[in-house]
Amino acid sequence: MTRNAAPVTTTSTHSYALNKGDGLAQKLSIISALKRLAPLLRDEKRTVALAFVAMLVTNGAGLLGPVIIARAVDRYIQGGDFQGVLRSAGALLGIYLVGLLASYYQTLAMGTVGRTVLFNLRNALFTRLQALPLVFFNQNKAGDLISRINNDTDKLNQFFAQALVQLTGNLVMMTGAGIFLLSLNIRLGLTALVPAAGVLIFTQLASGWVKSRNLKSLQSLGGMSAEITESLGAFKVILAFNRLDYFRRKFEEANERNYSASLASGIANGVFMPIYGLAMNLAQLIVLAYGLYMVGAGELTIGLLIGFLLYVNNFYFPLRQLGMLWSSFQLALAALDRISEVLALESNMPVVPAAQATAPTGALLKFDKVHFGYPGGREVLHEVSFTLERGKTYALVGPTGGGKTTTASLMARLYDPTGGSVLLKGKDIRSFAPEERTRSIGFILQEPFLFTGTLRDNVLYGNEQYRQYSDEQLIALLNERNVGGLLSRFDQGLQTKVTSVGDAISLGQKQLIAFMRAVLRDPEILILDEATANIDTVTEQQLGQILSKLPSTTTKVVIAHRLNTIANADEIFFINSGEVTPAGSMQHALDMLLHGKRVS
Repeated sequence: MTRNAAPVTTTSTHSYALNKGDGLAQKLSIISALKRLAPLLRDEKRTVALAFVAMLVTNGAGLLGPVIIARAVDRYIQGGDFQGVLRSAGALLGIYLVGLLASYYQTLAMGTVGRTVLFNLRNALFTRLQALPLVFFNQNKAGDLISRINNDTDKLNQFFAQALVQLTGNLVMMTGAGIFLLSLNIRLGLTALVPAAGVLIFTQLASGWVKSRNLKSLQSLGGMSAEITESLGAFKVILAFNRLDYFRRKFEEANERNYSASLASGIANGVFMPIYGLAMNLAQLIVLAYGLYMVGAGELTIGLLIGFLLYVNNFYFPLRQLGMLWSSFQLALAALDRISEVLALESNMPVVPAAQATAPTGALLKFDKVHFGYPGGREVLHEVSFTLERGKTYALVGPTGGGKTTTASLMARLYDPTGGSVLLKGKDIRSFAPEERTRSIGFILQEPFLFTGTLRDNVLYGNEQYRQYSDEQLIALLNERNVGGLLSRFDQGLQTKVTSVGDAISLGQKQLIAFMRAVLRDPEILILDEATANIDTVTEQQLGQILSKLPSTTTKVVIAHRLNTIANADEIFFINSGEVTPAGSMQHALDMLLHGKRVS
């Protein structure tokens, strides 16, 4: 059920920005809207069917009550038959007890359905997010995505658990009551339904507006969540610059937008209840006045008039409840729009069939006339071509913003080029499965991300091959890779506690963990993006020795601003202004850095 919420479409090459606009939401009829929600219940058909049977029993009990009461008034009360009254009361009690039990089962069953839908939707969303490329996360805020996974899915859970069967049950009750009204007396029945016609027209006109208000409210809540996530993530910087006022102002602006949107949503959601209540009161007044006239004319009995008034209540009270449930329905549809928007996305970085692979070139990695630009920005790389051979060390140098990290990211296929091709072991890098590609290419970032757990958990991340190793076996393996000595920097060794945030360990220690994690995978290409920028000179020398002991077939790509880091490179590339130029000697590379351009 995880992908049936909306039709799946392929996105354009670059555009992954989720909708933040305030356009009017699509206006749907109740039947077409329920059809949109139906796929979410595909795996719960049996439970939903039983819940609907229980709903029919509950409503059937409610519809039989007025008939029994009308009969008791006309036959037993007016005739003084006390035994008949008691029998009627017993029948009513039995019917209402059956309705009570059916209602309890209905609530229990739909509560289970709601939680199951919530569980599956959250799994589907998270699975879909994992399949999307890095550019998606560059274009969308984490807080808004969190709101879609947590808040929007919960709106659907609340609808399925609490409102769906009530919504349908009220429609069934109204239909049954309407049939009884028309069958008892067609003229009085038609008169009683006149206010309902006005309500139906009003609902049809207002539904699109209500849904759009709810959609804006959900969007503003996602925006506020994004603002909080971003501000808390940068809180250390905020404190360092003593800009708590900026933090407060940004939050106040987001909170104000959310307040205005939620207030408008509340007003829209509350518009149905008083209108439906007014229709109920008008219908009761009309039936009472016209009914008394018909009683006086001998066209209607007192018992039938009482039964008629009860059926009017059975028709309009559910209609009044629909005022509250309809807003929940519109809120669920707005939430579904935001969820479906994510579920409909497809990665624009598929694995291409092997038949599309390029013939072997002999180089381990090759850029062939590569172009690349970020969405909405200028072209970062323009017709770049170069090759990396096995066992050599390459350095990428250039000014800040010149394209070094972008080039390295294309090597690891964090992005696809907008033109040209990247070849790995003679084949289009896109033809490699992600597991095979990541085994071949290791990437150590300047600011590595660690997961909450232990040092062992983080070292083995993405490396199931050694997951069953004991600590002793893992330490022996790290020693074989010449990185076991780094464990001495941690008081509790492999069991050192690590958190994704906070300062339990230093940034330099985090870099060491990332280094062990990458080396343990035995990559054919190891990319180091300013990997030694946050460690001391002694540790840097130690890491340099470890790099020198990597297998002779390992190709190393080093991005660094420190010239001593690239002094031993076999080849240096200068990257700037969309070009990748062989720099030749160390002195030539230094001249190019100083001048910011090619030096003859």
